[in-house]
Amino acid sequence: MEIKLVIVILVCLSLVGSVAWVMPTSVQRAQAKIRQLAMAKGLKIRVGKHQGPREQGEITPQSHLATSYGLPRPRSRNRVVGIAAIKQATWEIFKADGLNTKGLPKGWCWNCGEGALKPEQLSHLALLIEQLPNDAYAIGVTPIMAQVYWNEKATPEQLDDLESVLKQLVSGSF
Repeated sequence: MEIKLVIVILVCLSLVGSVAWVMPTSVQRAQAKIRQLAMAKGLKIRVGKHQGPREQGEITPQSHLATSYGLPRPRSRNRVVGIAAIKQATWEIFKADGLNTKGLPKGWCWNCGEGALKPEQLSHLALLIEQLPNDAYAIGVTPIMAQVYWNEKATPEQLDDLESVLKQLVSGSF
């Protein structure tokens, strides 16, 4: 009789453990809520490998799984196309102790596109960086869209700040 009871208890514990294992954590539920709000605002969410800049003391840059929230640039008839557009409007910066920091606020470095921005754009960018959530660690702009990479540990109000920054990045001044 005792062995049957032990087996029943073990099976029940196994079932409870399996159900608990597939349930989302509180962090995952918060991320899902932020992502739903972002999609409702028209932001594009991408998760994939992203390679950062080479930091001081590193031989090769590290790549890691990253989440970006992006906003497509509006289509315009006056848009520059082809290679000229890529050279004119592609840049990326990271919150890192990198080697290439010319014109950026302390703690930020270029991953690509140094020299693509004019001094007035760099000062505007510094103001935008201050508006980002604390866990934002990279900003990238291409002819197609602007993206902010972050760890999604934010409130809906901080998502509004992130959306505002993205709108300014795609407005044409960058």
